[in-house]
Amino acid sequence: MQTSNSIPKVLSSPIAKTLVYANVFIAICSLAQVFVTYLVFSIRLDFKNSSYLLFVLLSTYLQYNVQRGYMLNPTNQFTDRSQWLAKHRKTLLISVGLCLIVVLFLCNNLSYLSIGIMVGAELISTFYYLPPFNFRKYGYIKPILISAIWVISCGLVPLIENNLLTENAVWFLVSQFCFITTLCVLFDVKDAEEDFLNGVNTYANAFGVRAIKSICIALILAYFLCYLFFKHPHLPVLLITGITSAITLGSIALTNEKKHSFYYYLWIDGLMIVQALLFVCFRS
Repeated sequence: MQTSNSIPKVLSSPIAKTLVYANVFIAICSLAQVFVTYLVFSIRLDFKNSSYLLFVLLSTYLQYNVQRGYMLNPTNQFTDRSQWLAKHRKTLLISVGLCLIVVLFLCNNLSYLSIGIMVGAELISTFYYLPPFNFRKYGYIKPILISAIWVISCGLVPLIENNLLTENAVWFLVSQFCFITTLCVLFDVKDAEEDFLNGVNTYANAFGVRAIKSICIALILAYFLCYLFFKHPHLPVLLITGITSAITLGSIALTNEKKHSFYYYLWIDGLMIVQALLFVCFRS
C-alpha cells in the first residue's frame, strides 16, 4: 500500500482529502450527471429544476457520508480515510444533519411519483450497506445496482418531472446506464483484494483485470451504439459520445491494481464530469 509520503503532494493535500473523504467530489459528479440530462433535453434551469440539482447534490453527499461512516470498523480504523473521518467527525455530522433538513424541504418541489421513485432508490442505497440486506456483498450485481440508482436519480426523474420520458429518451437512459456501469466495474479493481478477503466476489477478483477491461470495453461500445438510436436534433451527440468513449477507453487501458485509490475517486468518477463538460462545450 502506498503511503502519503510516496504519492504526489497534491493527492495528500487537505483539499484533495476533503473532496474524496468527505464525498464532496462524488456529489459534484451527481450534479454533473443531472446537467447532462438537462443539456441533452434542453431542460430550462427554472426554480423547480434548479432545486432538483441541489436535491441530487445534497442527497448524494448525505447518502455517501452516512454509508462511509457506517462502514467504519476496527479492521479499517487505522487507514488514512478513517483517521481523517474521525478527526472531522463533528463537522461531518453537522453537515449531514443540515443536508437532511434541506433535502426533506426540497421534496416539496417533486411530484408524488418522483418522490416515490427517489424514496425507493434511497432505500436500495441504504440496503446496499445495511444488514441484513447488505447488497454490497453480492459483488456481481453491485455495479448494476449502483448504476441503476444513478440513472434513476440523474436521468429518469428529471425526464419525468419535465414530461420528457419517451421511447427515444429510453435510449439515452440505457446509454447512461452502460457508461456508469463501466465506471463502477472499473472501480472494483481498487477494492479487488479487500473484497476477496471479505468474501465478496466481484468481476475484478473473480476474473482478473484483463477480463474486467474486456467487459468495460464492451459496455462502452454499447454506450456509443445506444446513441446511434437516440435522435437529437440540436447536439452532435455522436461526436460527444465518441470523444467520451475514447477518453474512457484510454482510462480503461491505464487502470490497474497499483493505481492510487485517488485515481479511482478523482479520475474514474470524474469521467462523469468530463462527459458533462463535453456536452457544455458542444452545446449549440
